Amino acid sequence: MKKVFLGLLAAAMLLPLSAAAATDIVAFPAELSVSFDAIPGRVVLAGNQVLFWSESPTYPSVYFEKTNVHRATITNGVLSVELTEPTQVQTGTAKRFDFRLTGTSDTALIDRWFSQSAGAPTVASAAAAAGSPAAAAAAAGETFTFNAEHTRRFGGNRNGKLVFNQQGVSWESLDDATQSRTWPYKSIRRFDRSNPYKLDIDTFSDGKYSFKLTTKPIGNEEYTKITDYLAAARTAARQ
Repeated sequence: MKKVFLGLLAAAMLLPLSAAAATDIVAFPAELSVSFDAIPGRVVLAGNQVLFWSESPTYPSVYFEKTNVHRATITNGVLSVELTEPTQVQTGTAKRFDFRLTGTSDTALIDRWFSQSAGAPTVASAAAAAGSPAAAAAAAGETFTFNAEHTRRFGGNRNGKLVFNQQGVSWESLDDATQSRTWPYKSIRRFDRSNPYKLDIDTFSDGKYSFKLTTKPIGNEEYTKITDYLAAARTAARQ
């Protein structure tokens, strides 16, 4: 089946979104949100297969089957796909993928593809979900707060709190208020989670900050939502 799909891919890469539907293939340019980065490429939907064809020399393509899709939604030009079982990616495994649609605003064909077989998930637009409590919570965003220790090479460590929200990241030092910082996402070069209790924030303005979380780890769900905040901020900056 995978060989058949890859054979269809060659044709799909040459087709615009509207033409692809005529051959039971839907293909469109998109960016995959990965950690605090966006990988350019192309999403191809064909038969029972979903492929993100990566254009990055350092990040490989992603492949999974439609039968593994638990839910697919489109909100503010971002196609979010949640899987029932995790699939392999460069950094391990993942159960959720966010694709920013970069070449089309017509989501009807995408909706049709996900809905065309019995039992398949249906893409729900932001307009369809408007007014629901979940939509209101998503619009307002969430704030994540962690007790942490700013680990420093010189001068001793500092205790405080790390706060993540839709606007950016704040470090609130409890030992020395002059060490407190607030960074909008556009000021962050890279965000690394080497383990659930260790965070490195590499900023354009203040260099690199290392933190050790002292009371609770940053979980995968929280990390994904924080990643979404940065991806949304970068998308807005490009518009």
